[in-house]
Amino acid sequence: MVAVSATFLTVAGLGNSLNIIISSQRAQTAADAGALSCIIHGQDTIEQTVIKNKAELVSVITTTLQCQVVVQFRGVYRDAFAVASSDSRLSTLQR
Repeated sequence: MVAVSATFLTVAGLGNSLNIIISSQRAQTAADAGALSCIIHGQDTIEQTVIKNKAELVSVITTTLQCQVVVQFRGVYRDAFAVASSDSRLSTLQR
């Protein structure tokens, strides 16, 4: 009985960890997509891009050549920065 309980708790813990990892990846993908969308297509496209990635937009900070986006997915918050190159407008992610 103790072994069954220990096994159950271990499997439940692994399942919870896996859900957090997946949520973290999904949130980061949505944040990256939102930041790049901001630089490439303009600030008006951020929310639509984040929603398409099934996340919720938390905040946006923009300047002329930079955009920071914070999103939330299943309680996990992630941010991304995109910077436009002044030469060729090449968008890059900065961490």
